[in-house]
Amino acid sequence: MEIIHRNKLQVFSKMETIIKELQSEKFGLFQAMKVRRPVTAFTGYDLVQWLRKRFDMEEQREAIHLSQLLCQYGYIYPLDLKSYSIKEDRSVEYRFQKPFYWPFSSQVSTDSIEYAIYLQKRSMRNKQKHGLEPYEQEAFDKLLKVYCDKKEFIEKQATEQVDEIKKKKRNEKIIFDQQERAFWRIHRPPPGCVKNLEEGPKKNFLPQQIIARKKTKEALRKEIAFLKKSFGRPRMKFSMVFESYKLRWEQYKEFDPFMDASATQPSNPWMSDETMLWEINSPDVHIPTDSRMKKWAISFYELINDPRGQCEFDEYLQKEYSHENLHFWCAVENYKCCPRSRQKEEMNSIYKMYLEKGSRSEVNVDSKTLDQVHQNMRSSSESNAKARYVFEPAQEHIYVLMKKDSYPRYLRSDQFKDLMEKAKQQPLTKRRFFFGGPKKRPSTPSPKINRRHGSSSSDRDVSSDISGESSPVHVAHHSFSTGNLQDLDSHKSSRTNSREKDKPKPKIVHLETSGLSPGSVRRRSEEPTRILSVNSGSNRRKSNLEVPKHYGVNVDKRKVEVTQTKSLNVPKTNSVAPWEGSQ
Repeated sequence: MEIIHRNKLQVFSKMETIIKELQSEKFGLFQAMKVRRPVTAFTGYDLVQWLRKRFDMEEQREAIHLSQLLCQYGYIYPLDLKSYSIKEDRSVEYRFQKPFYWPFSSQVSTDSIEYAIYLQKRSMRNKQKHGLEPYEQEAFDKLLKVYCDKKEFIEKQATEQVDEIKKKKRNEKIIFDQQERAFWRIHRPPPGCVKNLEEGPKKNFLPQQIIARKKTKEALRKEIAFLKKSFGRPRMKFSMVFESYKLRWEQYKEFDPFMDASATQPSNPWMSDETMLWEINSPDVHIPTDSRMKKWAISFYELINDPRGQCEFDEYLQKEYSHENLHFWCAVENYKCCPRSRQKEEMNSIYKMYLEKGSRSEVNVDSKTLDQVHQNMRSSSESNAKARYVFEPAQEHIYVLMKKDSYPRYLRSDQFKDLMEKAKQQPLTKRRFFFGGPKKRPSTPSPKINRRHGSSSSDRDVSSDISGESSPVHVAHHSFSTGNLQDLDSHKSSRTNSREKDKPKPKIVHLETSGLSPGSVRRRSEEPTRILSVNSGSNRRKSNLEVPKHYGVNVDKRKVEVTQTKSLNVPKTNSVAPWEGSQ
């Protein structure tokens, strides 16, 4: 049976050719065994001997290894299905696998649904002969959970296949079951066994593309030239590279806010809403911070790439009459980023101003560097990408000149030292402006309620609010003892006093006070002309005395708008409490 493989590997085509020769009637394995009756099984000894004779193998290990590959990839299978190792003896018998179950065959699907149908079919048959192994039962349970929506389809397919098997003869059933079990043991091996047919990563290219990617002679010549050139490059040891990175980290650690908290002075903008750090480090700030100037002192690159540092360095170079070097370097940097439409114009302008002989701002460039610039200008064009770097040799020369000559003298100059002193003296906090003068305190104290001497209540001013301002609400602390009452209506409004004046005045009655008890106290009513005796037992008219409601210490007095009072009937005469009487 001829099988068409898709993307068939060459090794499997050779193995299939060997199997076909083993099954041939003229030169096959059964013809070599010289058995008259038809047989379907063979031993490992017969297979190894046939392979040694067919391929002229001197060593027996080569024949055993080849027969082992045929068994592992499913072209032959043992009858006991326990061990897939081939030995040169007659203890174990083997059979040829049906071409329908050969690996990489398009006629059989090895997906999970087909495997679930196979396990369902075995579970529906006799458990003694076709029972599932523990690992198969576990896999079957997982598949039923995954394909719970296709459970009916799986059961239906398994039932149909079982009915087809029942129609076969006994010998055909045995061979079919062995072939099917051997096939699934190769594709779904038990735990601990190697899956030889496991597919690797898919390749998205064809063999023809691999051939096209082979290196040509020209590519090999370029590679050789590159390798020869790399011999002359300086090579640094890993230890030296590590030391350089470590030194740089130590230098820039104090300027990194994520490494050092002091780098975010005066406040951390990532932790608070203040933007003072960005304001004092802005490019147009008048006086830079001391940490910013420390970075200028670390390297010339930090100074020349800082806008404020460029201004300070330019001011210093003007005193030395060498500021054209910095202007040339900045002009070349701007030329690299200019639009393509202005590229030629800018190139001619820079050359006439800084490189042409006798120009007003001619820079100090040697003849060799100038010739290289002329060559770059002749070979460049607007479409050429290298046209932006025609002044690269002169720019590097000026950069090294400023770095080795002007930069060290600038760090030692008085200008840099004075600016550093100003940077250290400037405050790192925002200036706060308060409009209006301080609030004046009143010369007269806030009114207080007169308190009886010896009262247990607090002497603090209850008329003052929590905010310190006077409040119209007066809450008096009242003693609930009837022998310790106090006139609470002495601060009534003028309107109430005017009404009382219109009433007829009662007669003044003078009573003796010699009969007062030791605990008695003479009291006054709200009318100053009325005098009452403590010991008077006559039935007199009672007046309503308004007693304020008692408030706790923690009560917010600002929320009290009107004093809530309750009426208490108190007799006009002083009464003595039982605990205050004479003993």
